[in-house]
Amino acid sequence: SGSASPAVAELCQNTPETFLEASKLLLTYADNILRNPNDEKYRSIRIGNTAFSTRLLPVRGAVECLFEMGFEEGETHLIFPKKASVEQLQKIRDLIAIERSSRLDGSNKSHKVKSSQQPAASTQLPTTPSSNPSGLNQHTRNRQGQSSDPPSASTVTADSAILEVLQSNIQHVLVYENPALQEKALACIPVQELKRKSQEKLSRARKLDKDIITLRNFWKQDVDGVASGPIVLHCAAEL
Repeated sequence: SGSASPAVAELCQNTPETFLEASKLLLTYADNILRNPNDEKYRSIRIGNTAFSTRLLPVRGAVECLFEMGFEEGETHLIFPKKASVEQLQKIRDLIAIERSSRLDGSNKSHKVKSSQQPAASTQLPTTPSSNPSGLNQHTRNRQGQSSDPPSASTVTADSAILEVLQSNIQHVLVYENPALQEKALACIPVQELKRKSQEKLSRARKLDKDIITLRNFWKQDVDGVASGPIVLHCAAEL
């Protein structure tokens, strides 16, 4: 049960749809490590990754589940270090899988109940011949009415999740605008030396441009003039 893990218990507080989507991705991350324990690429999750930032980051308890598995936060990635306990990862993974299975079973039972009730609902439909145009018009009006309904809760939730991701990324970018950190970075970079080298390269590039322009003018004015002269034309005729 999720009660053995505060993070899994928190994850279970989400709506069924949100839980199922987030838990699927969490299980994928865990299973990749368990199946490929020596593959480094499965031990890191880029924070800016679309799947992570939209399907886990805004979800209550999802990132906490990763931390309970053993992931640690880096500057741009969540890392599952070599020292982390694979047994702990397996434990949290199994708890999530149990909760996911129970919700999937509940969803399937609910679907079966709705399916069994469907014929009874269909008996309430009017026995109008299928060729009656009024039935088609009514169906069209119903669809038009449905299209004008207000946004569903899932749409609003998705919009809120996108907004949270944008706000999180904006805050993350501001880290690089910290004047103190910028000064530390500049102290490690030979700024004057780099400026001198760039000026030298710029001077060489400008000289090369001038040489190319001079050569182009030579071919256009001098060589073309000589090539069209009477002596050159006479020699060409003899050849």
